[in-house]
Amino acid sequence: MAEPLPTVDLMHATQIAKPFHRPGWVYEEKYDGWRVVAYKDADRVRLVSRNGRDLTRRFPGLVAAMGDLPARTLILDGEIAAFDTGLVSRFEWLRGRPKDQTATPPMLMVFDCLYARRKDLRGRPLDVRRHVLESEVD
Repeated sequence: MAEPLPTVDLMHATQIAKPFHRPGWVYEEKYDGWRVVAYKDADRVRLVSRNGRDLTRRFPGLVAAMGDLPARTLILDGEIAAFDTGLVSRFEWLRGRPKDQTATPPMLMVFDCLYARRKDLRGRPLDVRRHVLESEVD
Protein backbone atom coordinates (compact mmCIF):
# COMPACT_ATOMS: atom_id res chain seq x y z
CA MET A 1 0.00 0.00 0.00
CA ALA A 2 1.27 3.49 -0.89
CA GLU A 3 2.39 5.81 1.85
CA PRO A 4 -0.14 8.67 2.41
CA LEU A 5 0.84 12.23 1.49
CA PRO A 6 1.94 14.38 4.46
CA THR A 7 -0.28 17.09 5.90
CA VAL A 8 1.05 20.61 5.33
CA ASP A 9 0.71 23.79 7.38
CA LEU A 10 0.96 27.03 5.40
CA MET A 11 3.23 29.94 6.17
CA HIS A 12 1.55 33.29 6.64
CA ALA A 13 2.57 36.51 4.94
CA THR A 14 4.10 39.21 7.10
CA GLN A 15 3.40 42.88 6.45
CA ILE A 16 6.42 45.17 6.59
CA ALA A 17 6.78 48.96 6.51
CA LYS A 18 8.78 49.12 3.28
CA PRO A 19 10.36 46.76 0.76
CA PHE A 20 13.98 45.67 1.12
CA HIS A 21 16.46 43.69 -0.96
CA ARG A 22 18.67 41.00 0.55
CA PRO A 23 20.54 38.10 -1.01
CA GLY A 24 18.57 34.89 -0.69
CA TRP A 25 15.14 36.56 -0.43
CA VAL A 26 12.48 35.99 -3.08
CA TYR A 27 9.41 38.15 -3.56
CA GLU A 28 6.07 36.87 -4.80
CA GLU A 29 3.25 39.09 -6.00
CA LYS A 30 0.36 39.13 -3.55
CA TYR A 31 -2.92 38.08 -5.14
CA ASP A 32 -6.28 38.74 -3.56
CA GLY A 33 -7.53 35.17 -3.36
CA TRP A 34 -7.67 32.00 -1.29
CA ARG A 35 -4.45 30.39 -0.09
CA VAL A 36 -4.50 26.65 -0.72
CA VAL A 37 -2.45 23.51 -0.59
CA ALA A 38 -3.14 21.34 -3.64
CA TYR A 39 -2.62 17.60 -3.15
CA LYS A 40 -2.31 15.13 -6.02
CA ASP A 41 -1.99 11.43 -5.36
CA ALA A 42 -2.46 9.44 -8.60
CA ASP A 43 -6.02 10.27 -9.77
CA ARG A 44 -7.07 11.91 -6.51
CA VAL A 45 -6.74 15.72 -6.23
CA ARG A 46 -7.73 17.85 -3.24
CA LEU A 47 -7.63 21.60 -2.70
CA VAL A 48 -7.47 22.56 0.97
CA SER A 49 -7.69 26.13 2.30
CA ARG A 50 -5.46 27.62 4.97
CA ASN A 51 -8.31 27.01 7.45
CA GLY A 52 -8.53 23.33 6.48
CA ARG A 53 -11.67 23.78 4.37
CA ASP A 54 -11.94 21.40 1.41
CA LEU A 55 -12.38 23.52 -1.75
CA THR A 56 -12.10 20.62 -4.22
CA ARG A 57 -15.75 20.63 -5.37
CA ARG A 58 -15.80 24.41 -5.77
CA PHE A 59 -13.01 24.44 -8.39
CA PRO A 60 -13.44 21.44 -10.74
CA GLY A 61 -11.41 23.11 -13.51
CA LEU A 62 -8.39 23.45 -11.24
CA VAL A 63 -8.79 19.87 -10.05
CA ALA A 64 -8.88 18.64 -13.65
CA ALA A 65 -5.80 20.71 -14.60
CA MET A 66 -3.83 19.41 -11.64
CA GLY A 67 -4.93 15.87 -12.44
CA ASP A 68 -3.42 16.28 -15.91
CA LEU A 69 0.05 17.09 -14.54
CA PRO A 70 2.55 14.31 -15.31
CA ALA A 71 3.76 13.75 -11.73
CA ARG A 72 1.90 11.01 -9.86
CA THR A 73 2.28 12.70 -6.45
CA LEU A 74 2.50 16.43 -5.70
CA ILE A 75 1.81 18.90 -2.95
CA LEU A 76 1.76 22.48 -4.21
CA ASP A 77 1.41 25.70 -2.22
CA GLY A 78 -0.44 28.51 -3.97
CA GLU A 79 -3.28 30.99 -4.18
CA ILE A 80 -6.55 30.63 -6.08
CA ALA A 81 -7.47 33.92 -7.73
CA ALA A 82 -9.80 35.27 -10.43
CA PHE A 83 -8.84 38.29 -12.52
CA ASP A 84 -10.70 41.10 -14.25
CA THR A 85 -9.85 42.27 -17.77
CA GLY A 86 -7.12 44.52 -16.32
CA LEU A 87 -5.56 41.43 -14.69
CA VAL A 88 -6.36 42.65 -11.18
CA SER A 89 -7.27 39.82 -8.81
CA ARG A 90 -10.82 40.05 -7.46
CA PHE A 91 -11.36 38.17 -4.21
CA GLU A 92 -15.15 38.56 -4.30
CA TRP A 93 -15.30 36.85 -7.72
CA LEU A 94 -14.23 33.54 -6.15
CA ARG A 95 -17.75 33.37 -4.72
CA GLY A 96 -19.32 34.33 -8.08
CA ARG A 97 -18.40 37.03 -10.55
CA PRO A 98 -20.76 39.73 -11.85
CA LYS A 99 -22.46 38.67 -15.08
CA ASP A 100 -21.76 42.00 -16.81
CA GLN A 101 -17.97 41.73 -16.42
CA THR A 102 -15.53 39.39 -18.11
CA ALA A 103 -12.75 37.78 -16.16
CA THR A 104 -10.51 34.77 -16.11
CA PRO A 105 -11.77 31.54 -14.63
CA PRO A 106 -10.28 30.83 -11.21
CA MET A 107 -6.55 30.13 -11.49
CA LEU A 108 -4.12 28.45 -9.13
CA MET A 109 -1.02 30.61 -8.80
CA VAL A 110 1.58 28.11 -7.53
CA PHE A 111 4.66 29.40 -5.74
CA ASP A 112 6.12 26.35 -4.02
CA CYS A 113 6.42 22.58 -4.44
CA LEU A 114 6.42 20.84 -1.07
CA TYR A 115 6.29 17.22 -2.17
CA ALA A 116 6.91 15.49 -5.51
CA ARG A 117 7.40 11.94 -6.70
CA ARG A 118 7.13 10.58 -3.16
CA LYS A 119 9.80 12.93 -1.81
CA ASP A 120 9.16 15.45 0.96
CA LEU A 121 10.83 18.69 -0.17
CA ARG A 122 9.95 20.88 2.82
CA GLY A 123 13.46 20.63 4.29
CA ARG A 124 15.14 21.45 0.98
CA PRO A 125 16.22 24.99 -0.03
CA LEU A 126 13.72 27.13 -1.93
CA ASP A 127 15.78 27.14 -5.14
CA VAL A 128 15.68 23.33 -5.20
CA ARG A 129 11.90 23.29 -4.60
CA ARG A 130 11.38 25.91 -7.34
CA HIS A 131 13.41 23.82 -9.79
CA VAL A 132 11.28 20.76 -8.99
CA LEU A 133 8.12 22.87 -9.33
CA GLU A 134 9.13 24.12 -12.76
CA SER A 135 10.04 20.64 -13.97
CA GLU A 136 6.82 19.05 -12.66
CA VAL A 137 4.30 21.54 -14.01
CA ASP A 138 5.96 22.48 -17.29
